[in-house]
Amino acid sequence: MTGHWISLPTNPLRIYFNLCIIKYFLDIISPQNDMKAKIDSQLTNYPDIDIAAMGFPSGWENEPL
Repeated sequence: MTGHWISLPTNPLRIYFNLCIIKYFLDIISPQNDMKAKIDSQLTNYPDIDIAAMGFPSGWENEPL
């Protein structure tokens, strides 16, 4: 596999894993995309969302995707 990928243990049945797949492909077709900034913004705007339930591991912000 070329390009960056997640390094933290991730449950493939949770949305975080799917978002990483989408981001991986998006980075290939549009390297200057702002998907991560948009996700960060949404999570900031809606702090009641349980990101752990969505499969976001601790330290996900530092992942290469």
